[in-house]
Amino acid sequence: MDLHDLIDFVAQPHVRFILAALAVIAAAIAIYLRFFVLTNSERNLKSYACRYPDDKDKSKPVDFYHVAIVGAGPAGATCGYYLGKDGVNCLLLEKKKFPRDKYCGDAVCKTGIEILKDMGIYDDLISQNKARVADSGGMCSPSGLSYIGRSKQHLGEIPAAIACKRIHLDNAIAMAAKRAGANLQENSPVEDAVFDDGTGLWTIKIEGSDKTYKARILVCADGAPSRLATKLGMVTRPPDGTCSRAYIPPDCHKFDADGVIFYNRDLLPGYSALFRHADGDLNYCVYLIPGNPKINMDKDLGHWHNYLMKEDENISKAFVNTDKIERMKAASLRLGGERYTYGDHVIVIGDAAGMIDPMTGEGIHHAMESGKMASKFLQDAIEAGNYGEHVMAHFRDKWLAKFGNDFTWSWAICKLLYHFPILLDAATAAVARKGDAFLAKWADIMTGRVPKIHLLRPEFVIVITAELMILLWKRLTGQPFKKPSLKKD
Repeated sequence: MDLHDLIDFVAQPHVRFILAALAVIAAAIAIYLRFFVLTNSERNLKSYACRYPDDKDKSKPVDFYHVAIVGAGPAGATCGYYLGKDGVNCLLLEKKKFPRDKYCGDAVCKTGIEILKDMGIYDDLISQNKARVADSGGMCSPSGLSYIGRSKQHLGEIPAAIACKRIHLDNAIAMAAKRAGANLQENSPVEDAVFDDGTGLWTIKIEGSDKTYKARILVCADGAPSRLATKLGMVTRPPDGTCSRAYIPPDCHKFDADGVIFYNRDLLPGYSALFRHADGDLNYCVYLIPGNPKINMDKDLGHWHNYLMKEDENISKAFVNTDKIERMKAASLRLGGERYTYGDHVIVIGDAAGMIDPMTGEGIHHAMESGKMASKFLQDAIEAGNYGEHVMAHFRDKWLAKFGNDFTWSWAICKLLYHFPILLDAATAAVARKGDAFLAKWADIMTGRVPKIHLLRPEFVIVITAELMILLWKRLTGQPFKKPSLKKD
């Protein structure tokens, strides 16, 4: 019996609710023992045979790019920024013209904020009213328990998150990469890329054009559909999640928090959310995450988007006039990391590599972090003069060790939440009891700032388990759950 079979067994109707608390602890320990093993090999890249010694000399004129990045979203543009900054001859290809939109929740978490600051564009986004710091925020549980508090004073200089529309965020990062030295080519959709083992170069073909580019290393950063990585055979499965987005103008809502996550029992492990932008718009989004057999990922997004907006007792309260709300947009999600994100002279990063947390659907900060990590790794590979598959495999080891192994925890937690929604009730009750400082620590875990193994720390286990016992007793004795109103603390 594996972990998932155990969870299914515990979920049988004849099993007492009290076993839910034991299941959480047992599942966490089992996952740690079985999966949470770092795969990172520490072998120095310079120990490999140097096949391209001339690549080390950045000043030497060549008729190819050392690195070509396909996709100038947060992952690709971040990689391009750091490569360009360090003098690497880098090509950055984007299929559309900036500024262009992308559909997602628009939340940029701590790690991404730090990179924006390092790039020197964070302050501009804030001062130009293109990004809003999330201070007041919280959660609403499946049974309607809720807490909205303030986290800024407990987090210091770096907030838990900011809300920034992708039309602004992606443009800012791409232009920063261009200023840093990356050769940004817009309106350049890539049709194909072919590797010549004899020359050690990729030939990259632009769709609808005779134009081609040559590069020593290829970086696939073309988003969740990952057309190029799929064509090259590294990505072999379709995206497995989906999300909606609709902007709600200020005169159509009465939402005064910065961000709230809503957990509907029948949607779990998916969720919905509201995030406030600097211009007063709300981003209303719904995330469908695998794990609920009653939900069809391909067909049900529109139903849930409209149903929650109009019928959910908490979400619907935020809206004044739903007739003026933007029509739903949708995007696919590639969750939990791809098995192969490397090949001969090629790596895959960001959403294309599935670097989206399965529990939260958040991927911007992982995309940016993977881009920065890729830049450092590729410069080390250039210095070593070897880009063979065995060398590029080290990049996968590095991102797994940094944040990818945490996705295993996320998948298991998703399964638990689907079977035991009361766990989210207990977590919300614990946050409400302990206050803003506890909320800030919870936010660090949910945004991937710290590993989800931290949920096993006594400060979480004791409080959440105690609240779980209280809720179970109330359920067994027929007492109603207290439902605090959705107001800022």
